[in-house]
Amino acid sequence: MKRWLILVVFVTLLSGCAGFIRSNISVFHEIPPTFTGTTYAVIPFKEQEGSLEHKTYERAVKRELDAKGFREAPIENAEVVIFVSYGIDTGKEVIESYPIIGQTGVSSSHSYGTLQSYGSYGTYSGTTTYTPTYGVVGSGVTSSTEYTRFLKLDILDKKALTEKQIKKLYEAKVVSRGSSGQLSAVLPTMIKALFEDFPGKSGSTRRTIRSRDE
Repeated sequence: MKRWLILVVFVTLLSGCAGFIRSNISVFHEIPPTFTGTTYAVIPFKEQEGSLEHKTYERAVKRELDAKGFREAPIENAEVVIFVSYGIDTGKEVIESYPIIGQTGVSSSHSYGTLQSYGSYGTYSGTTTYTPTYGVVGSGVTSSTEYTRFLKLDILDKKALTEKQIKKLYEAKVVSRGSSGQLSAVLPTMIKALFEDFPGKSGSTRRTIRSRDE
């Protein structure tokens, strides 16, 4: 019974990791410290126009920007414009080994019982219990598919853009890898991870672990 309990606990711990998203975030920016109140507009790329999926992610980005002090405005009144891109690959097979925990031996034993005598005769009834030891008795192999997901966010100076110049104020990339092949299940968490430390230190790379349920 204990052997199976240890194995079940081990498998449960492994499966629990699936509820967390690990993200690597790289950032470069020239955002001044006094960016509070900056007006912005999010502009979709041509292939994103009319996409309900893009609108969902766009709303998530806007919530984070508003919480950081930015203010949404019509494109003609915006000081900066924001582009959001994202994607997921087709996945690759990942093979991992894991230990199998089981009984490896006996550390001690204890016997007890009763003796009944009848004149010159007697009977004995006893029981012996053993204390088992547990450890690694073998290994197993699992195969799964790992997907790479990415999110990119660029903030551009709107005035320069109207003059047909590109002046980036901020660019960031978030990359995560995991078993979920549904971008919609992980991207909202990746967006939150990006804005945990915004705008952050330019040229820095950081790692975060967030629960999908946050």
